[in-house]
Amino acid sequence: MKSTAKTIERRQVELHIEVEPNEFDDAKAKAFRSFAGRVQVPGFRKGKAPPHIAEQHIGREAIVDEAIERLFPELYQQALETHNIQPIMTPNVELKQREPPTFIAIVPLAPAIDLGDYRSVRIAHEEVSVTDEHVHSALDQIRESQAVLVPVERALQFGDYALLDVHVDVDGQALLDHKGVTYEVVAGGEMPVPGFPEELVGLSAGESKTFTLEIPGDFRVSEVAGKQCTCTVTMQQVRQKELPELGDEMARSFGFETLDVLRERVGSNLESRARDEARSKVVQAALDAIVGQGSVEFPPVLEEREIDDLLSEESRRYGYKNVEDYLRMTPRSVEQIREDLRPLAHRRIVNGLLLNRLAESEKIAINEAEVDNRVEELLSEAQDKERTRDLLASPHIREAIGDRLRTSRTLDRLVAIVTGESTAVAGSTGDSESSSEPEDE
Repeated sequence: MKSTAKTIERRQVELHIEVEPNEFDDAKAKAFRSFAGRVQVPGFRKGKAPPHIAEQHIGREAIVDEAIERLFPELYQQALETHNIQPIMTPNVELKQREPPTFIAIVPLAPAIDLGDYRSVRIAHEEVSVTDEHVHSALDQIRESQAVLVPVERALQFGDYALLDVHVDVDGQALLDHKGVTYEVVAGGEMPVPGFPEELVGLSAGESKTFTLEIPGDFRVSEVAGKQCTCTVTMQQVRQKELPELGDEMARSFGFETLDVLRERVGSNLESRARDEARSKVVQAALDAIVGQGSVEFPPVLEEREIDDLLSEESRRYGYKNVEDYLRMTPRSVEQIREDLRPLAHRRIVNGLLLNRLAESEKIAINEAEVDNRVEELLSEAQDKERTRDLLASPHIREAIGDRLRTSRTLDRLVAIVTGESTAVAGSTGDSESSSEPEDE
């Protein structure tokens, strides 16, 4: 085996592996023996056919494929050892030549993080201010959360909710077929296709309507993009949103004696949230400043994996059980979605890498006793304590709790450093777990 290694951009190594002819011959022989021992050739007992007949029955391509699959893992490991390469994930492999095989493997390396003179960074806290208008707006949001949908005996209008059956087909094939779905009718809405909500306005309960709409040319399902779709809807019920009255009765539904008590609690929560948000801005500004004077470099595969996670989160946020369903219904292409998520994915990776390196630099560690204390806190808040105890006993969950505590303490230390509140003596400890993290962390 011959191999060469070349460092390329973004913490990657391009590894060339060339298989020697004699190595390839040996691999093909082993592949043939593996096939021959289990293949059934007509007229012969299993494994007893003459080699030339067995080879004709198996097929040369199958033998070569098997040999290549057998060769690469071993030769790849040898090449890593030869060039002292330590990958962090599986490589992206391309077969450049079949006989004898030549591979090109793009190997991702561990990120490189330089914090620079991070202790010289200074960020000022924002002043926190909560006004009566803020409190009133929050109370309106609480009312919205308690809104109920009530049937109305009139034609549907924008802002209503339609309980309907909907069938959408293209060229006779069903694109959608749902019954009893609740649909918020918003002017200009593009789901499932542009123009759909406008066609519903004016329908009353019990009425049906069939109409034709044009699917956008950039629709996710390329097979139907730009085509006409036929929509058939049956209005089961027209509903409108009703909000509870802002008063003592609503306050009591949340466990407060009066509206004034609820208002006071809301104001307190808003102040706490504002402090957290101000702290998060300090943290993010500090991380941005550290990157500006230092550097963070990581392989592209980490960013792609983070985008996968964000895409799954976005799918669940929109109520889809899996990513495939979400991609099928959104008008954006998967390429567009991934590019839209890329800046957030990049920031999350950078933040995480910086905080981890900062924790190492500041010698921040969490011991088992601290994890035990946090587990007990979580148990005290749980309703099903036995089930929760079993869950929290998992090594994976305990590790996640420890990581969370370490990140929290690292954030505390970072804020203390950049605001000048502390000289940040390395190795100091604390028991608080702050909820203030970088906005995208």
